[in-house]
Amino acid sequence: MRTLILATAAALASGCFGGLKNEAPAPNIYRLDAPVLDAGATLPANLSVVVERTAPGLNGDRIAGRWPGSRLDYLAGARWAGELTGILQSALVESFQDSGRLRSVQSDVGRFRATHALVVDVRRFEADYTGGGLPIAQVEFSAAVGRLSDAHVLASFTVSAREEVVENRQTSVVAALEAAFAGVSREMAAKALTAIEADSAAAAGDSPP
Repeated sequence: MRTLILATAAALASGCFGGLKNEAPAPNIYRLDAPVLDAGATLPANLSVVVERTAPGLNGDRIAGRWPGSRLDYLAGARWAGELTGILQSALVESFQDSGRLRSVQSDVGRFRATHALVVDVRRFEADYTGGGLPIAQVEFSAAVGRLSDAHVLASFTVSAREEVVENRQTSVVAALEAAFAGVSREMAAKALTAIEADSAAAAGDSPP
């Protein structure tokens, strides 16, 4: 987990303009590291990774928490480094690229022609406080992987993970969300790559000698 603390000019401003009220402290800004995927053979496929949408209330840069009574709120003084869909997509693209499992990997705005696409919807990405006591990080994705040449869906599935937060601190909540995200990503990647591998093998079998 890498934490970026936003700098603020409030201290300088208060020195120059003593009559102004102090500004609220800048929030802590967090990003997600790219999960490390399992190694394996490189597949003859070019993948486009798209995090398409989130459940209501989860997108944006605020870090969500779920409380009793179906109440959704956000961690005070903490932000993601961008909209949630954007930072998840960036981390997933980096994970697949670093794995070496595919010929190429890009986002939905890539410049090259992809052969396959992985489309992800975010169902849960929050700290769950409904059980009382310390929260539990909950991450759940619904995903589909398909062949782009004929828009054929090869597989669709749901993956989820939960991670206990060790103490009720902002950094601990983010660390647990990152750990749950890593677990979900590895499971999703394994399922997607298995489907792409089977499709590539079938295509190679259909090719003339």
